[in-house]
Amino acid sequence: MTQELPSKKSAETLPVRIITPHSGLDAFRDAWRSLVADFSKSRELGWRLFIRDTQASHRQSILGYLWLLLPSLATAAVWIFLNDQQLVRIDTGNTPYPLIVLSGTVLWTAFNTSVIGMQSILAEARSVLSKISFPHEALILSAVAKSLLNSVVAALVLIPAIPFYGHPLAPEMLLFPFAFLTLVVLGCACGLALVPVSALYSDVGRGVQLGLRFGFFVTPVIFLLPSDGPSRTLFLCNPATAPLVTGRHWLLNSETGSPALTLVIFMVSLLVMLISTVIFKVTIPHVIERMNV
Repeated sequence: MTQELPSKKSAETLPVRIITPHSGLDAFRDAWRSLVADFSKSRELGWRLFIRDTQASHRQSILGYLWLLLPSLATAAVWIFLNDQQLVRIDTGNTPYPLIVLSGTVLWTAFNTSVIGMQSILAEARSVLSKISFPHEALILSAVAKSLLNSVVAALVLIPAIPFYGHPLAPEMLLFPFAFLTLVVLGCACGLALVPVSALYSDVGRGVQLGLRFGFFVTPVIFLLPSDGPSRTLFLCNPATAPLVTGRHWLLNSETGSPALTLVIFMVSLLVMLISTVIFKVTIPHVIERMNV
């Protein structure tokens, strides 16, 4: 706990700072107050960091921002090819399989990119963390903005794909962005919750990468959600399943969605992200010291 007293020197007005021990709850209370008080500064700095990092990552690239679109297209193209060649057989009813795999890949990319982007915030700012004093929540805002950019650009492929495959337009398609946003928030919440631990132990970051690869196959990304059986139960235990299936339902009417569960996941993810941000602010000085940056 810090207390400032006026100096006794008449010629100087510098305060005298007295540092005394405080309880753990005081640290969280101070972090919350700082989060609220510095929000405007953090928002401006986060935006500038987002612009700088985005421009720097594509400055020496021939294809530029197309790299944000190519990974999703490549993944979808592989599974479309395998299905066309009957190497894998996936029944999608009356909905063209390319639309199923494209929409599923776009929604999974929103979640996957958000987790990875949030996990890398300390590594990207490692050189300045111990040298410059700034609101560290700006790193979180920058990561969220980059996740949204990467995900939205990947989703642009759906605009020409839907009319190309002759799928009719419907008013429910306007709800698709909510499921999309839910997966972005869910991914950011999951990634941010693990940042203090993964910054200290590289095993956690590697485990996250491995878990995301495994998660691709326990989420109905390239196929429809089974109507029954143990596989359906397994998929529904994955929090990314409900918003992904619901988003695809709104977009293609290909399967039964869960709008209520998607809304619950969105609200819980926002709460987890808020709590994780406060924990991040409390733990970041100790993490910086342990990282020896």
